[in-house]
Amino acid sequence: MNLQVRNREPELMDQPGLTEREHARALAGLRRVNWWSRSSSILWPPIRNLARIVDDRPLQILDIASGGGDVGLDIAQRAKRAGISVEVDGCDISSYAVKHASELAQRMQLDQVHFYERDILQEPFDKKYDVVMCSLFLHHLDEKHASRLFNIMSNATRHLVLVNDLRRTRLGYWLAWAGCRLLTRSPIVHTDGPLSVAGAFTMTEAAVLAKQGGLSGFQMTQHWPQRWLLQWSQS
Repeated sequence: MNLQVRNREPELMDQPGLTEREHARALAGLRRVNWWSRSSSILWPPIRNLARIVDDRPLQILDIASGGGDVGLDIAQRAKRAGISVEVDGCDISSYAVKHASELAQRMQLDQVHFYERDILQEPFDKKYDVVMCSLFLHHLDEKHASRLFNIMSNATRHLVLVNDLRRTRLGYWLAWAGCRLLTRSPIVHTDGPLSVAGAFTMTEAAVLAKQGGLSGFQMTQHWPQRWLLQWSQS
């Protein structure tokens, strides 16, 4: 696999005709991958820091392309343990993913977390949030839509934008290949994990797209395992 250039191929999770059983198995597998790779741990520190300085009210958080909901739900659990009041919304284009995430929130008794169906690239938001975040979504997009996503997120936030995604590196590719096979039996995840890395943006490429989307003064940091986080604050 040549990782010098972006190699974006259609992933199985994005294809029509996926059965509910296959979809559920894949979402469960991705939940384990997200737990192992500590996705919510990357996003949590800036959210916790913001909660210390906002008004005395619940922190309103939007998770774009929330998938199975595990990242937003874990953020809500972390906030609860820290004594921080939050309201978390998650949106996704997949009706089945929204149903799956909503049922998971109900089982976990997290009434402050809600999920709804929306194509965020086509339907603008009608409210603003304190934090607008997305995790492992940017690599699904072409350059034009990735730049538009940054712009949409900046317009939807009162305070903070957080984008967490994969680094396109050889180490990242082989970690995805091995980790997906160790953590889940879903053949969809086995295929899509390495494809996601091959289709991901480098930090330099993502920075260019963020600037094209109207962001300036953002920070980017590297995280284990082969991830990056972009933080941008509303001035």
